[in-house]
Amino acid sequence: MKQIALLFFLQVVLLCSPVYSQNKQLENLKEELERAGSESEKSRILVRMSKVSLDRAEALEFAKRSTESAETPIEKGSAYNQVAWSYKNLFQYDSARFYADRAMSFANQSGDALSISDVFSTLGSIYNNQSKYDSAIYYHKLALSKRRETDDLGAQAASMNNLSLVYQRLAQYAEAVSYIDQSINIYEGLGGGRQAADSYLNKGNLLLNKGSLDEAYLSFQNALKVYEGLGLNTMMTYALINMGTTSVQLNNYDNAYRAYKRSYDILLEGDRNPMLLSYAYNGLGTMYDEHFLKFDSAIYYFKNGAENAELANNGYLLSISHNNLGTLYRKVNDLDSAMFFHESAIQLKTEIQDLSGLSSALINRGNTYLEQKKYTLAEKDFLESLAIAEDINEMGDRERAYGVLYEYSKLRNRFKDALAYLEKRDVVKDSIITTEHLNKVADLNLQYETDKKEKQIELQDVQLSAQESKLQRNQILILALIAVAILLVVVVLLVRNQSRKKQILIVKEGELKLREAEINAVINSQEKERNRFARDLHDGFGQLISVLKLNLSQLNEITNRDMEKREEVFKNGESVINEMFTELRNICFDLMPQTLVKRGLMSALREFGDRINQTQKVNCEVLVFDNNERLTSIMEISLFRITQEWVNNILKYAGATNITIQLTRETSELTLTIEDNGIGFNTQEFYEGKGNGWKNIQTRLNQIDGQFDLDSRAGIKSTMLTVNVGIDVVPTATESEMEEALD
Repeated sequence: MKQIALLFFLQVVLLCSPVYSQNKQLENLKEELERAGSESEKSRILVRMSKVSLDRAEALEFAKRSTESAETPIEKGSAYNQVAWSYKNLFQYDSARFYADRAMSFANQSGDALSISDVFSTLGSIYNNQSKYDSAIYYHKLALSKRRETDDLGAQAASMNNLSLVYQRLAQYAEAVSYIDQSINIYEGLGGGRQAADSYLNKGNLLLNKGSLDEAYLSFQNALKVYEGLGLNTMMTYALINMGTTSVQLNNYDNAYRAYKRSYDILLEGDRNPMLLSYAYNGLGTMYDEHFLKFDSAIYYFKNGAENAELANNGYLLSISHNNLGTLYRKVNDLDSAMFFHESAIQLKTEIQDLSGLSSALINRGNTYLEQKKYTLAEKDFLESLAIAEDINEMGDRERAYGVLYEYSKLRNRFKDALAYLEKRDVVKDSIITTEHLNKVADLNLQYETDKKEKQIELQDVQLSAQESKLQRNQILILALIAVAILLVVVVLLVRNQSRKKQILIVKEGELKLREAEINAVINSQEKERNRFARDLHDGFGQLISVLKLNLSQLNEITNRDMEKREEVFKNGESVINEMFTELRNICFDLMPQTLVKRGLMSALREFGDRINQTQKVNCEVLVFDNNERLTSIMEISLFRITQEWVNNILKYAGATNITIQLTRETSELTLTIEDNGIGFNTQEFYEGKGNGWKNIQTRLNQIDGQFDLDSRAGIKSTMLTVNVGIDVVPTATESEMEEALD
């Protein structure tokens, strides 16, 4: 919870207040203000001073002074819009909307599209901060529409950035990715630079929330390279802090610590920006708390983070530091200190209207009440957290609130309530999974439509080329002196072209037949998998549901006074639900193991072997190289499915008692070996068989360009399968970053 809050705030700051070289800029602007010759010029300079000031109260003062010097409707619209923006940064949203309305009246008087769009953009940001996402999207789209009426591509890209952030908070990742990619394309078309790097940073946050950790890290790294090339040390710290946070989620704690430490060192050597120092201190505190387990050091860093948040007058960041301190003091059993910081965090989040953060802070305080055995107060906090999460409809907050209420109800022996909260938590969790799946489908559809349009353009180009070629031939034929020679040349060319087309057609027909065989194998495998899936659901889930129904029906036969029997029914029901959950996990593992998706091939093979060993019928030994580097997704999935297909064949037909799965890696080659002591067979019959096993394996091998070898003989107990795959030696993004650190 610490890292998520920190990351999202970094996104918002990026779009709202650029922070490099502010002190120098502000001094230069003050000198310009003294030399200003007109009131209009003073107003424009004061607006710029408000934008670069790090002190939010000072920024508001500059903005209000600009309204006094503004003369034209455009100048007044700009000045009042900056006042609205400054109030938004101070979390005073009613005042922000009031001044935004005044700004809009002057912008409409001017009729200037950019001035009107700027006010729309401010209103969108105000509603986004208040978690009113529909209104935020409405105003940001109005801003984008107005900016498209002008030639200001940079302003259009900024609106796309803002829309991407809102869609990200709604977990609508397809729309978010579309807008951020459009923004990056515009900035790169304008020469790249600072704005492109900002968009890469925001895209990294988007990918991180989406769960694409490797892609997120690469995007943050791209931003870091641009900032470093431009000499923007302060902006480098943004990228480094986000790289550290991503590394934590990738379980690469050494890399995370280096990133946080480097950002901390840059800030100490530079202008000591208190807001960014607070981020760095919180990141280091998290490392010492959760990884190094040095709680005294963690408290030191979190307290320094809080002090710098106060210097920056940043209530949001201060609430994060106090929330972290409260959780940490509870961990070391200093409950009085924990309660002090919980109270402070709740008060701060209430003042700045951070409803999602308030829901989290209430859960933390409720857990501390539990440690103090103040059950009534704990339950009150948990219920209030749930009410807030349901009100803002934030799925992650709702899942956490239902989870703690489930655990609390079990602790208090209120099993009926516990069961109800458990069901609600699982419904929310399933909804999140479904949303992620729909977003993936939307991404694939978008990619398909893009490829389709590109092919249509290529076809049109070919058709235009053919038409031009025909016109040229007609012109040549008009020339009578060389008509015969040209005719002969054309005939020869046509004959050769026809022959070449026939050869190409023969090759394509062969490829189509091979592809058809592969598709049939895939379809047959899918049908078999569907039948097995349906059978597992019917035999496993059907029986468990019947048992659960039978247990619950006993409640009608038990009187309210017989509480021991009712409690026994609840416990039996919970046991059945646990069995249902285990059955569901097994089915999900067969469909697509989450270990393979999240942790890679090596971990998935180990888990696969453990599941076989749990049957206590066959001993399965898994030997894999110890390397955290991930392979490509297609290679990991293909090798895992080949292993799964072959081991299933062993279990069905070989009668083996021992299976050994070995995965080794050389510099540029990966070798998968599966050996068993079961009955051997004629390998030629396997290759020429009508079953789908070999076809499925062959399809997977074609996807990764793998080499297959099978050693088995009929009548001899021992069979060994070997798959060799070539792998690239180009370092991954993580390896490149580590090499730079070593240099």
